[in-house]
Amino acid sequence: MKFYKLHGAGNDFVFFAGIRSLKKDKIIELCNRNYGIGADGIIIITKSRSNFDFLMKYYNSDGSKADFCANGARCAVLLAHNLNYFKEKKCRFKAGDGEHSAEILSGGSIKLKMKKPDGYAKGLKFGKVKEEFFFLNTGVEHTIGFFEDISKLDVEKMGRVIRYDARFSKGTNVNFIQKSGKYLLKIRTYERGVESETRACGTGITASGYLDMMLTNDFSARTIITADGIELKVNHEKNKLFLSGPAELVFEGIIKL
Repeated sequence: MKFYKLHGAGNDFVFFAGIRSLKKDKIIELCNRNYGIGADGIIIITKSRSNFDFLMKYYNSDGSKADFCANGARCAVLLAHNLNYFKEKKCRFKAGDGEHSAEILSGGSIKLKMKKPDGYAKGLKFGKVKEEFFFLNTGVEHTIGFFEDISKLDVEKMGRVIRYDARFSKGTNVNFIQKSGKYLLKIRTYERGVESETRACGTGITASGYLDMMLTNDFSARTIITADGIELKVNHEKNKLFLSGPAELVFEGIIKL
């Protein structure tokens, strides 16, 4: 079976095209970085017979299914274009959380229309952490806290405690934000399903950028810097929310499933 390895801002995925599904144990095996290909998740894309250019299914590295992954979706757009699922620069596709559209920009960046949250919850406190946290949904659940210096945080330890807090029936992703300028944010994320800090999380980046817009009542574009120093953009245009960032095909190969 042919597979493709792609990453979006360091968030990496193994892709398969045209298959229906994979068993949980196979997903865990493929994502293992010592005994498999290694990835934060598995994505399956199939050419659509309806009004969409393609369909996208996303699985976390622990084998659980998630409704959406924004970094993975940008990679899916790139691969679908390479496989001629659509020929122009714009496309429409369907994921677990519904319809999305995307555009391949000059320079290779991909602009993705995101689910816009209706609002946010505030005033969340966790243990002895003094900072207030917020909660909102950009296709998947995200909890967000603002800190003076995120480089000093134990993201694994803090993230795990919040991720499994009983207030979240489905668990939550956890984002730690540092404001480095009026429109500039740094982010580190503990990702549910991976159960570890990931190099980037697109829905978390979008949630954090949009939350900062709402809190300041200033809807100018936000630049978000990942743990590896890669920049992504969150834009609010004509009452719609967009995430723009890179996607790259790393390699492809054949594996026996």
